[in-house]
Amino acid sequence: MKYFFTIISVFLSVCVFSSDCFAIDSWPAGAGTNIATYSDASGLVWHEARGSLFVVQNTGTLRELDANGTQKGSWAVAGDLEGIALAENDRYLYIGIEHPDSIVEFDLQTEVLTGKSWDLTTWMTGPDNSGLEGLAYRGGYFLAGLQADGKIYVFNVNLASGGDVSYVETIIPYASYTSDISGLEYNSDTGMTYVEYDSYDALLEMNSGNEVSKHYSLPGTAQEGFALDPNCLAHTAVAYIANDDTGVITKYTGYPVTCLDADEDGVEYTSDCNDYDATISASQTYHRDIDGDGLGDTNTTTSVCSLTAPEGYVSNSSDPADISGDERYMTVNGIQVDLFGTDVLSAEHADLNFYSDDWHEIIAVGLTSKKAYISLLRVKEDEISISKRVRISKKKKYTTVSISTDPAKYKFTTCFSRGKKYTWKVASSGNFKKSK
Repeated sequence: MKYFFTIISVFLSVCVFSSDCFAIDSWPAGAGTNIATYSDASGLVWHEARGSLFVVQNTGTLRELDANGTQKGSWAVAGDLEGIALAENDRYLYIGIEHPDSIVEFDLQTEVLTGKSWDLTTWMTGPDNSGLEGLAYRGGYFLAGLQADGKIYVFNVNLASGGDVSYVETIIPYASYTSDISGLEYNSDTGMTYVEYDSYDALLEMNSGNEVSKHYSLPGTAQEGFALDPNCLAHTAVAYIANDDTGVITKYTGYPVTCLDADEDGVEYTSDCNDYDATISASQTYHRDIDGDGLGDTNTTTSVCSLTAPEGYVSNSSDPADISGDERYMTVNGIQVDLFGTDVLSAEHADLNFYSDDWHEIIAVGLTSKKAYISLLRVKEDEISISKRVRISKKKKYTTVSISTDPAKYKFTTCFSRGKKYTWKVASSGNFKKSK
């Protein structure tokens, strides 16, 4: 039993503290379509500006294809070509050469090598056919994959001066894969580095912290070269894979991606409330307008990722008293108030706001079969009180009431059916009394 728990403990420590327990998922894209065949196809890169797929062969040829595999150009480049990348200027291609492990620069405008090269053999080299097998450019540095040990070597290359290169660090993408890196790709839209291992038939997605976030089983065998053409708004990409044995280049649609900034509004998806709409990136606050006057209640809000306010809400918060209710209860600034202390058959209210202070006055009149109730509310944001309530006994049946106001004299008049009127004067304290 002690031996059993020791084994379990070791297993858990390995799984918790090592990436070796990362689940391997099945290939997430479609079945694929073969679009071209070139012997010893060994490296791929997608050139977005040209809408082209560039292919290098270890026989020394660089080719340009359209998205469906039709050749657009072909150039003889000396050396065992194994990797290809774009850097800061899409005029230039950077080609990784095996034996000696190095990088050369190709000018797409003049269609020749520029003569600039950078020797990497001081830091990385492998036996025959196990040297540099993948090349990518990420954040100002070149990443070169070494087939012999399965590691990625990072270099600071001065693109303005041939030969000026320095070693930065070594990355071990996956400790269990000790050899056979066969392709590298970095995509600035997704922020991911894609690492291909042909003998393991595996593809890793590695984030900016060099952590493996996805681990896929690759279709087929002898995969050597990977390129990605993302459609950020569709959450998918076209993936291209080259087969080093057969030379077949296969196009796969539906490869899942998450772009850093799909709508290209400058806000990354981690903080953009809708990364598929460039017109908005942060949730907007709207204020409830329960009385429909176009002015919102500062205390009752909702937050939505939209430039259009939800129904019943507005963008401003300037309503000192957002009111609804025509019976016993009234909602004021989101707070329910019992206006009359008893049920009424009907009610009316009017916004007085007679005084230039922080308080807002509202008068409400409710009718029962035998009585009328008049209540004055004082409102200051979420502070709401009934400052005074009076009751009028009716000798005749009043079925309706209207309220008129005279702000200049701080008065309001209640006019009941059958012509009965009462005029009231309001004090700044909220008290009111009959007036002549």
